[in-house]
Amino acid sequence: MHGGAVGAVAERVSIACARTVVGKDKKLFLGELRMSYLSAAPSNAEVVVDGSIIKSGRSITVVAIDFRLKDSKKLVYTSNATFYHMPVASL
Repeated sequence: MHGGAVGAVAERVSIACARTVVGKDKKLFLGELRMSYLSAAPSNAEVVVDGSIIKSGRSITVVAIDFRLKDSKKLVYTSNATFYHMPVASL
């Protein structure tokens, strides 16, 4: 998995994770996405992605994502995403 693919997967998983605690009546704005590359992964390796909510309040949600090699469970990438909640305007 190359860097661009990891970033795209991290963004999608973090959005899905944030949506478990933020209602559909609020829009999410991705304020920050941080990636840490901890170890090399072979290009054909299977990777397990796990997301969890670190903090969620009225206006912000923080999500952590771990990427581990399926066979060895070795942590190869981590990601943190910060989302701001934007209320939908009513006219």
